[in-house]
Amino acid sequence: MVPWLPLLERLEVVEGRNFLDWAAALPDNLDAMKNFLLSFVILLLGCTPALCQQQLDAATKEDVEELLTLTGARARVQQMWTAMAQQAATTAADAYRLKHPDATPLELRRIAEGTGQYMHDALNTLSIDELLDAIVPIYQRHFTHADVRTVIDFYSSPTGQKFLKEMPAMMAESMQAADPIVKKHLPEMEAAAEKAMEKAVKESEDGASPQKPN
Repeated sequence: MVPWLPLLERLEVVEGRNFLDWAAALPDNLDAMKNFLLSFVILLLGCTPALCQQQLDAATKEDVEELLTLTGARARVQQMWTAMAQQAATTAADAYRLKHPDATPLELRRIAEGTGQYMHDALNTLSIDELLDAIVPIYQRHFTHADVRTVIDFYSSPTGQKFLKEMPAMMAESMQAADPIVKKHLPEMEAAAEKAMEKAVKESEDGASPQKPN
């Protein structure tokens, strides 16, 4: 089920238009969103794990927790969620405008505000502590105690502190840079989503049809 559908179903139809007609390309469910967030959080924290052989001198839980605290993981996850909600609101309004070029500013504002609020509420149901607890053993599998201490030393340095300070701005600018690229390919993405949906519906109907006796 598309997670934004409950929200859109509560929005009234304006001038005969159904606000659900553009929702097919949205994420399937919050479980998928959680998996995506977990992967994205690991990258966001500034340490991209390189696959390596697990060694006896594995990083301790305390090592990883110190690193996450030093990098401001909790605040940065919250910043990421806010940026994702804002981006979802903009993308939803743009997608609706493409389907309905004569859409009024009021309709587009309602789409953006409704989608942004839903995403904000949905993301806030996720526990940051739960996400961070899930990340700790991942770091332990890929980094030794010495590795984590080296990374901590870097983030404790002036250059590391500058990196952490500039990261939110770089993430925001990166999303802005990606926005026109997404908009450029939005028709193709919608067409691909509709095609996949039609195929899934057809396969579902074919599977539900009674088999003819031989």
